[in-house]
Amino acid sequence: MTQMAEWQLFRWAGFFGAAALALTAWVMIEGTPLPGDVRLTRAVQSRESFEGAANLVNGLGSWSWVPFVAAGAVLLLAGRLRRFRWTAGHRHREALYTFIAALGLRFVDQLLKAIVQAPRPVEEFGVRVDRLRDTHGFPSGHVYSDMLFFGTMAIFAGAYLPRRMVRPAQALLLGVILLAGPARVFAGAHWPSDVAGGYLWGAAALCLAAGYGRWAARVA
Repeated sequence: MTQMAEWQLFRWAGFFGAAALALTAWVMIEGTPLPGDVRLTRAVQSRESFEGAANLVNGLGSWSWVPFVAAGAVLLLAGRLRRFRWTAGHRHREALYTFIAALGLRFVDQLLKAIVQAPRPVEEFGVRVDRLRDTHGFPSGHVYSDMLFFGTMAIFAGAYLPRRMVRPAQALLLGVILLAGPARVFAGAHWPSDVAGGYLWGAAALCLAAGYGRWAARVA
Protein backbone atom coordinates (compact mmCIF):
# COMPACT_ATOMS: atom_id res chain seq x y z
CA MET A 1 0.00 0.00 0.00
CA THR A 2 2.90 2.34 0.68
CA GLN A 3 3.89 2.12 -3.02
CA MET A 4 0.43 2.83 -4.45
CA ALA A 5 -0.48 6.11 -6.08
CA GLU A 6 -3.34 8.02 -4.52
CA TRP A 7 -5.67 7.18 -7.41
CA GLN A 8 -4.97 3.48 -6.85
CA LEU A 9 -5.83 3.82 -3.18
CA PHE A 10 -9.08 5.59 -4.02
CA ARG A 11 -9.87 2.89 -6.57
CA TRP A 12 -9.36 0.18 -3.95
CA ALA A 13 -11.53 2.20 -1.56
CA GLY A 14 -14.25 2.17 -4.20
CA PHE A 15 -13.85 -1.57 -4.77
CA PHE A 16 -14.11 -2.45 -1.09
CA GLY A 17 -16.88 0.09 -0.64
CA ALA A 18 -18.92 -1.44 -3.46
CA ALA A 19 -18.49 -4.93 -1.99
CA ALA A 20 -19.45 -3.58 1.44
CA LEU A 21 -22.56 -1.91 0.02
CA ALA A 22 -23.62 -5.14 -1.69
CA LEU A 23 -23.26 -7.09 1.55
CA THR A 24 -25.05 -4.36 3.49
CA ALA A 25 -27.97 -4.45 1.06
CA TRP A 26 -28.17 -8.24 1.41
CA VAL A 27 -28.27 -7.98 5.19
CA MET A 28 -30.96 -5.29 5.07
CA ILE A 29 -33.11 -7.36 2.70
CA GLU A 30 -32.65 -10.83 4.22
CA GLY A 31 -31.79 -10.01 7.82
CA THR A 32 -29.28 -11.89 9.93
CA PRO A 33 -28.23 -14.58 10.29
CA LEU A 34 -27.45 -14.98 6.60
CA PRO A 35 -27.13 -18.47 5.10
CA GLY A 36 -24.05 -20.13 6.59
CA ASP A 37 -23.77 -17.78 9.56
CA VAL A 38 -25.00 -20.27 12.14
CA ARG A 39 -22.89 -23.13 10.80
CA LEU A 40 -19.72 -21.01 10.68
CA THR A 41 -20.35 -19.65 14.17
CA ARG A 42 -20.70 -23.14 15.60
CA ALA A 43 -17.52 -24.22 13.82
CA VAL A 44 -15.51 -21.31 15.23
CA GLN A 45 -16.92 -21.76 18.73
CA SER A 46 -16.03 -25.45 18.70
CA ARG A 47 -12.33 -24.47 18.75
CA GLU A 48 -11.96 -24.25 22.52
CA SER A 49 -8.18 -23.77 22.22
CA PHE A 50 -8.88 -20.39 20.61
CA GLU A 51 -10.48 -18.96 23.76
CA GLY A 52 -7.35 -17.35 25.22
CA ALA A 53 -6.36 -15.66 21.97
CA ALA A 54 -9.95 -14.56 21.36
CA ASN A 55 -10.21 -12.94 24.78
CA LEU A 56 -6.92 -11.11 24.24
CA VAL A 57 -7.82 -9.85 20.78
CA ASN A 58 -11.31 -8.81 21.88
CA GLY A 59 -9.78 -6.87 24.76
CA LEU A 60 -7.37 -5.09 22.45
CA GLY A 61 -10.19 -4.24 20.06
CA SER A 62 -12.16 -2.55 22.81
CA TRP A 63 -9.30 -0.09 23.31
CA SER A 64 -7.88 0.17 19.78
CA TRP A 65 -8.15 3.97 19.89
CA VAL A 66 -5.64 4.17 22.77
CA PRO A 67 -2.53 2.93 20.91
CA PHE A 68 -3.74 4.76 17.81
CA VAL A 69 -3.91 8.10 19.60
CA ALA A 70 -0.60 7.36 21.33
CA ALA A 71 1.04 6.60 17.98
CA GLY A 72 -0.42 9.79 16.54
CA ALA A 73 0.95 11.79 19.46
CA VAL A 74 4.41 10.26 19.01
CA LEU A 75 4.16 10.95 15.29
CA LEU A 76 3.35 14.60 15.92
CA LEU A 77 6.13 14.94 18.49
CA ALA A 78 8.59 13.13 16.23
CA GLY A 79 7.85 15.64 13.51
CA ARG A 80 8.80 18.48 15.81
CA LEU A 81 11.97 16.78 17.04
CA ARG A 82 12.92 15.22 13.67
CA ARG A 83 13.54 12.03 15.64
CA PHE A 84 12.74 9.25 13.14
CA ARG A 85 13.67 8.64 9.56
CA TRP A 86 10.35 9.69 7.97
CA THR A 87 9.94 12.98 9.78
CA ALA A 88 11.85 15.15 7.36
CA GLY A 89 9.20 15.87 4.77
CA HIS A 90 6.55 14.41 2.50
CA ARG A 91 6.26 10.95 4.07
CA HIS A 92 5.79 12.36 7.54
CA ARG A 93 3.07 14.73 6.34
CA GLU A 94 1.37 11.83 4.61
CA ALA A 95 1.32 9.84 7.84
CA LEU A 96 -0.12 12.77 9.81
CA TYR A 97 -2.89 13.42 7.28
CA THR A 98 -3.76 9.72 7.13
CA PHE A 99 -4.02 9.50 10.93
CA ILE A 100 -6.31 12.55 10.93
CA ALA A 101 -8.49 11.07 8.18
CA ALA A 102 -8.73 7.76 10.02
CA LEU A 103 -9.95 9.55 13.13
CA GLY A 104 -12.57 11.29 11.04
CA LEU A 105 -13.82 7.96 9.70
CA ARG A 106 -13.93 6.24 13.09
CA PHE A 107 -17.68 6.43 13.64
CA VAL A 108 -18.87 5.36 10.19
CA ASP A 109 -19.63 1.92 11.62
CA GLN A 110 -21.98 3.44 14.19
CA LEU A 111 -23.92 5.19 11.44
CA LEU A 112 -24.18 1.94 9.51
CA LYS A 113 -25.41 0.07 12.59
CA ALA A 114 -28.17 2.64 13.05
CA ILE A 115 -29.22 2.31 9.41
CA VAL A 116 -29.09 -1.49 9.08
CA GLN A 117 -30.32 -2.37 12.59
CA ALA A 118 -29.27 -6.01 12.32
CA PRO A 119 -29.75 -8.13 15.46
CA ARG A 120 -26.82 -9.81 17.18
CA PRO A 121 -26.55 -13.58 17.75
CA VAL A 122 -28.83 -15.14 20.35
CA GLU A 123 -28.66 -18.57 21.97
CA GLU A 124 -31.91 -19.66 20.33
CA PHE A 125 -29.85 -20.36 17.21
CA GLY A 126 -27.77 -22.90 19.10
CA VAL A 127 -24.69 -20.69 19.45
CA ARG A 128 -22.88 -19.48 22.55
CA VAL A 129 -23.25 -15.80 23.52
CA ASP A 130 -20.86 -14.46 26.16
CA ARG A 131 -23.19 -11.61 27.20
CA LEU A 132 -26.21 -9.70 25.98
CA ARG A 133 -25.56 -6.45 24.12
CA ASP A 134 -28.05 -3.66 23.47
CA THR A 135 -26.48 -2.46 20.20
CA HIS A 136 -26.94 -3.65 16.63
CA GLY A 137 -24.59 -6.14 15.01
CA PHE A 138 -23.81 -5.11 11.42
CA PRO A 139 -21.06 -4.24 10.76
CA SER A 140 -18.75 -5.36 13.56
CA GLY A 141 -17.38 -2.21 15.17
CA HIS A 142 -14.40 -4.03 16.67
CA VAL A 143 -13.33 -5.38 13.29
CA TYR A 144 -13.96 -2.06 11.55
CA SER A 145 -11.91 -0.05 14.04
CA ASP A 146 -9.13 -2.66 14.17
CA MET A 147 -8.90 -2.62 10.39
CA LEU A 148 -8.86 1.18 10.26
CA PHE A 149 -6.71 2.04 13.28
CA PHE A 150 -4.29 -0.89 13.41
CA GLY A 151 -4.06 -0.87 9.60
CA THR A 152 -3.02 2.79 9.63
CA MET A 153 -0.53 2.11 12.42
CA ALA A 154 0.97 -0.79 10.45
CA ILE A 155 1.37 1.21 7.25
CA PHE A 156 3.16 4.08 9.00
CA ALA A 157 4.94 2.16 11.77
CA GLY A 158 8.25 3.62 10.63
CA ALA A 159 6.98 7.11 11.38
CA TYR A 160 6.62 6.57 15.12
CA LEU A 161 8.85 3.57 15.93
CA PRO A 162 12.61 2.95 15.76
CA ARG A 163 13.64 0.97 12.67
CA ARG A 164 14.30 -2.29 14.54
CA MET A 165 10.76 -2.34 15.93
CA VAL A 166 8.89 -1.68 12.69
CA ARG A 167 8.62 -5.24 11.31
CA PRO A 168 7.67 -6.88 14.64
CA ALA A 169 5.05 -4.18 15.24
CA GLN A 170 3.60 -4.62 11.76
CA ALA A 171 3.41 -8.40 12.22
CA LEU A 172 1.65 -7.96 15.57
CA LEU A 173 -0.84 -5.45 14.20
CA LEU A 174 -1.60 -7.64 11.18
CA GLY A 175 -2.13 -10.62 13.48
CA VAL A 176 -4.64 -8.69 15.59
CA ILE A 177 -6.52 -7.59 12.46
CA LEU A 178 -6.73 -11.14 11.09
CA LEU A 179 -7.85 -12.62 14.41
CA ALA A 180 -10.35 -9.87 15.23
CA GLY A 181 -13.13 -11.38 13.13
CA PRO A 182 -12.90 -14.96 14.43
CA ALA A 183 -12.58 -13.59 17.98
CA ARG A 184 -15.88 -11.69 17.71
CA VAL A 185 -17.62 -14.77 16.33
CA PHE A 186 -16.10 -16.96 19.06
CA ALA A 187 -17.51 -14.64 21.73
CA GLY A 188 -20.96 -14.74 20.15
CA ALA A 189 -20.87 -10.98 19.72
CA HIS A 190 -21.34 -11.10 15.94
CA TRP A 191 -22.38 -13.29 13.07
CA PRO A 192 -19.72 -14.00 10.42
CA SER A 193 -21.62 -11.68 8.06
CA ASP A 194 -21.23 -8.86 10.62
CA VAL A 195 -17.51 -9.56 10.69
CA ALA A 196 -17.28 -9.61 6.89
CA GLY A 197 -18.99 -6.22 6.84
CA GLY A 198 -16.49 -4.90 9.37
CA TYR A 199 -13.57 -6.04 7.25
CA LEU A 200 -15.00 -4.65 4.00
CA TRP A 201 -16.06 -1.28 5.41
CA GLY A 202 -12.81 -1.08 7.37
CA ALA A 203 -10.73 -1.80 4.27
CA ALA A 204 -12.63 0.85 2.32
CA ALA A 205 -12.08 3.40 5.10
CA LEU A 206 -8.39 2.50 5.39
CA CYS A 207 -7.80 2.93 1.66
CA LEU A 208 -9.76 6.18 1.66
CA ALA A 209 -7.75 7.55 4.60
CA ALA A 210 -4.45 6.50 3.02
CA GLY A 211 -5.44 7.99 -0.33
CA TYR A 212 -6.44 11.25 1.31
CA GLY A 213 -3.19 11.32 3.28
CA ARG A 214 -1.15 10.87 0.12
CA TRP A 215 -3.12 13.52 -1.76
CA ALA A 216 -3.03 16.04 1.10
CA ALA A 217 0.71 15.61 1.56
CA ARG A 218 1.26 16.22 -2.15
CA VAL A 219 -0.78 19.41 -2.38
CA ALA A 220 0.23 20.85 1.01
